[in-house]
Amino acid sequence: MTPVTEQADHEFLDAARRALRAPAAASAADTAGAADPLDALGWWDLLPELADRDARAAALALFRAQGRELSTSAALGALMAQPFLAATGLSPGSLVAAIGRRSARRGEVLVVVGDVTEAALLIDRPGRGAAVLGRSEVELQPVAIAGQLAVHEVRADLSTWSPTVEEKQAEPARARGRFLGRLALALEMLGAAEGALALAVAHAAAREQFGRPIGSFQAVRHLLAWAQTDCVALESVVATAVRLDAATPPGHDEVVKALAGRNGRRICERALQVLGAIGFTREHSHHHFHSRVLALDSLLGTSTELTHALGARIRETHTDPAVRAAVLLPNPEP
Repeated sequence: MTPVTEQADHEFLDAARRALRAPAAASAADTAGAADPLDALGWWDLLPELADRDARAAALALFRAQGRELSTSAALGALMAQPFLAATGLSPGSLVAAIGRRSARRGEVLVVVGDVTEAALLIDRPGRGAAVLGRSEVELQPVAIAGQLAVHEVRADLSTWSPTVEEKQAEPARARGRFLGRLALALEMLGAAEGALALAVAHAAAREQFGRPIGSFQAVRHLLAWAQTDCVALESVVATAVRLDAATPPGHDEVVKALAGRNGRRICERALQVLGAIGFTREHSHHHFHSRVLALDSLLGTSTELTHALGARIRETHTDPAVRAAVLLPNPEP
């Protein structure tokens, strides 16, 4: 049986996890002179090569590593801004896309993830184009959010907003940026869910009741098996989308993101059932992984919003966003 994720992808995932752990393991004095993990990985050099399958898989593996290590960077916004670079004349890492999310109280709110203090911001307004704003033109307000995720709300005066990139150019760049962003979010949610599951597996092996580890009880084993099944299913779907890229049907990125939100929550909830009371405490790390899944699910469409939108589109257009068997299998049966 072929592993879902190829060996080369696992090697980059392991390298990314080591690079992300390095600043946390260093002392405060060492951290001041430490290289940025993305620089150490050569991640920025991968962005212009996203059309290449291996470069794309390596670049996106970073997000799975961030979920596992509960690390944060500006990579998501930089990845979504990449399709706009040709029109703006900027280089990778110098432009970060602000991401819209819907607030129940205030409607559409723009946020950025990670440290973007040295980057210009891309403000995209569908139907009107996109504009590049310097840091002096916006205010970044920290958002208190669980999951060890650095998020800032973008506040800017858009009354005099004028597009840097006209809508004709912005439309295809926007679609590409959203496609990449949803795959990245799905992978980071997968990584965070895997982190929660790893805690549950370790707990089931160490915690004893009636003289034996609770992991030997059938009910606990079922919970862990269901959670692992959801992990593998999500990994398979995301890996396929990363491999096929533009060959995926329209809207397939929405399927991937919706599945990530649903499966990520289920994995964390089942891990919490195995952990029991210890998983509810502030001292335990489960809530960091679970909170990250919930926070990331709110970006670029929640699983609920995307599922409803996909269902409505299928009813109206009678199209299927699933990948055809002819694309997936070398010799599909008729």
